[in-house]
Amino acid sequence: MKFYTKNFTRSVFTHPKVNLIILFDLILTAAAVFVLIQNFYFLKEKHDEFFSEDRVAKTYELYVGDELIPLTESDIHSKSAMYYIGLKLYDEINSTSMKVFGYSSLDRTYFMRKEFDEETRKRMDESGHGKGAVEMYEMTNYALEGLGLKIAEGRWFNKQESEHPFLLDQVPIVMGSEFLNAFQIGDVIFYDDGFTYDEAVVIGFLESNPGIEYYGIVQGSFDDAIIFPSGAYYPRSHQKKYRDEYDPDKLVEYTQRHDAAAFRGRVRTLTGGYLYCPDETVDVQKVINDYTSKYGFYQITATPIDGAAYSETKSISERNLLLIGVLAVSTTVICMISLGGVLYNRTLDDRRTYCIYMSAGIPLWKINISLITEMLFWMILSILPVIALSLYEYQTLMIPLWQIGLFELIVMAVSIAPSLRVNSKCNLDLLIRNQMN
Repeated sequence: MKFYTKNFTRSVFTHPKVNLIILFDLILTAAAVFVLIQNFYFLKEKHDEFFSEDRVAKTYELYVGDELIPLTESDIHSKSAMYYIGLKLYDEINSTSMKVFGYSSLDRTYFMRKEFDEETRKRMDESGHGKGAVEMYEMTNYALEGLGLKIAEGRWFNKQESEHPFLLDQVPIVMGSEFLNAFQIGDVIFYDDGFTYDEAVVIGFLESNPGIEYYGIVQGSFDDAIIFPSGAYYPRSHQKKYRDEYDPDKLVEYTQRHDAAAFRGRVRTLTGGYLYCPDETVDVQKVINDYTSKYGFYQITATPIDGAAYSETKSISERNLLLIGVLAVSTTVICMISLGGVLYNRTLDDRRTYCIYMSAGIPLWKINISLITEMLFWMILSILPVIALSLYEYQTLMIPLWQIGLFELIVMAVSIAPSLRVNSKCNLDLLIRNQMN
């Protein structure tokens, strides 16, 4: 043990600059290995935790900059070229799995139970609905997808029913899950409050939902509610109670006004509405940017509401990991070559000393073990900055130290091999020749 201590002390004071280079190479190697393993560990072990399905956003808020709002409103009212571009952009986005819908996609009102026909009230009692009023939700296009609702039986509103429900003989309605045991598809419901007489036909039932908390929109569970398409309040030709007073020309006027308002609402939805994307692997902002660039529309920002934007995180991380891996391997190889060269030259300088050790009776294996022990010391010292970095950045050791140590041992073994080979040639004849020279 005394020999190892003396030889280490001699090496430290005899080759201070060389030892600093050795330490620097090992620190650089440890840092490169740490970054590589840390990224690999995050990608394989932590990615699903941070970007699990229940944490990836499916609902986004769309908006343009405040400075663009007056401009977009001017386009909407004047029906400029940008207005028609917005309508086309709206249709194209909604032709994909993504659905855009606006602030007014969900409006709630109440109808008194006593104003329904007797048969309807009886069936409501059978369903367990004991409230004095029934919640009625008026929904626009794509609200089903946007709110994440599902149909248990029947269907949702078709295009004609969604866009012009006031032109139909009967209002199509979708009922909550609590009504499923008392009503059937095709049942007709009559409503008369003394002023409005209306007929509705059941076309579907929703699956049970726990109550949807949606940013900026007030709503609860739809289990005991009735849903009808937006615009059903417009005068309709089937209102038999007031058919004598009904003016067909007004229906045309109302239809035109309704369509104009609906088109304006669609463009406003792009600049201040919502987007629902069921596929959590879609980079929503990138898709929106592609569409706005394609049509030359205003820049739209999609802000996630119910989670984190996915942004193709995993595939990007995999590409980054490959790049980091190449850089880490390249750095390690360079450090290995540098370390091997420095150790080789230092060993050549120490050959005379080693020969003297051997002439004094110290075996060669002890000299080699002394050299290996010294390298282990520098290796342990080089890991300390990596530990400090991990504790500073993450307040914990992100990866096991033995993994860094294993890589360091491989680098050290390859680098020290030429030096050990040089030491194996040390003998008394070599010492005599060196002294003669």
